[in-house]
Amino acid sequence: MADQSQVKIAEKSRRIGLSWIEALDCVLQANLLDGCNSYYIGYNFEMSEQFIQDCAEWAELIGAIAQSIDSPYGNIDAFVDEEGILNYRLRFPNGRQIVALSSKPANLRSKKGRIVIDEIAFHQNVADLLKAAMAVTIWGGQIRIISTHDGEDNPFNGLVKEAREGGKPYSLHRYTFKDAIAQGLYRRICAVDNEEWTLEKEYEWEQYNRAIYGVGAAEELDVIPARIGKGLVFAEPWFSSVPEVDFTYELAGNAVWVRFWDLAATEKKISGPEPCFTAGVKMCRVGDLYYVTDLIEAQLGPADIDDMLMATAEVDGPNCAIRSELEGGSSGKRDAAHIAKLLNKFDYQAVAPRGDKVRRARPWASQLKAGNARLVEGDWNKNYIKRHVEFPEGPADTVDASSGAYDYLSGSGMRVSDIYVPGQGDRAASAQARLRMLKRRGGIGGRRF
Repeated sequence: MADQSQVKIAEKSRRIGLSWIEALDCVLQANLLDGCNSYYIGYNFEMSEQFIQDCAEWAELIGAIAQSIDSPYGNIDAFVDEEGILNYRLRFPNGRQIVALSSKPANLRSKKGRIVIDEIAFHQNVADLLKAAMAVTIWGGQIRIISTHDGEDNPFNGLVKEAREGGKPYSLHRYTFKDAIAQGLYRRICAVDNEEWTLEKEYEWEQYNRAIYGVGAAEELDVIPARIGKGLVFAEPWFSSVPEVDFTYELAGNAVWVRFWDLAATEKKISGPEPCFTAGVKMCRVGDLYYVTDLIEAQLGPADIDDMLMATAEVDGPNCAIRSELEGGSSGKRDAAHIAKLLNKFDYQAVAPRGDKVRRARPWASQLKAGNARLVEGDWNKNYIKRHVEFPEGPADTVDASSGAYDYLSGSGMRVSDIYVPGQGDRAASAQARLRMLKRRGGIGGRRF
């Protein structure tokens, strides 16, 4: 916070509190005599909601301890813009505000004040976003760019290199997981959880988190951009199996089920490039363990895929949710609507992907690395493992389906903002529906901090 450069970049480890402290800086800037508005851009709906909540909590705390200044208490509200996108806003009595916008570059046009772009490595159109943001510097505004890395070739890493080598007049900060621990991250966690801190417990905690991230720890925690290639996301020794008879007898009755499809409707031909697979992964969760129980891979045309979807749904039964990846554009919505009509007797929804394929695969890779996932023995096991070990250079459909199934079962795949329900109308109607839901939940509208 002491660095008030016009353009400031931070490359960081995950979950060390940098976005949280940026929320404090936004609140302070909004309440200084010469302060300004702040505009926050995250790469998904939940980040925006969380950032505004963090700002509101900082405002409440400052108002409680700084009686000599005007109260910075504010009110959270939400609004749907002309594009039909839900946005959050924290408004203060002095008229200034902190607004969480969508990542559309045009949203930054004509803005004055501070712009915070969080996890920029996972945004689309990074170049256009930066070009639109830089205009605020002409009138003395500030830009804050915060992100973990997402590969050596990501535009964010290019921006970091330019700043480090002096090619751009930007301030650069770097915070690793070890830096955060040395500055008291785990001590603070112990204090919040009312637990005793010891050096031994701190070491065990760090090693546990490194094991969870697995091969992604260097990038996710040590701030070293990854070079993505064959075998660098999944490793064959991580895959273990359980006999089908033991699984069925002991576990099946207590499981939560999903069949996740990556629908690539391309037929296998005698010659020409190898087509994509349509892959359907059936997975369940029992407690904290995940079991992959079946894999279907096919190279079919659209009509044959319809028959396969229906036949598989009948075999899986009504207690198995069905999800598929929502492709971009209007054609993706048409396909989702068609499948919803086809599977109208089942729990089906299309889910919008978040981030690129490698990014989506890493949480699933972490569970395999940590020993929290099993394959139920079957003749499909060998092919399933092969697809993962070759990822991302080989066909990615089976890995995509596995990542989507894990995302659903872990809870993050059921967020209302990411699910497209055919027949609900366009994006504006969906945003309005989310807004009504949030108001009923009490999270926005009329809440005072």
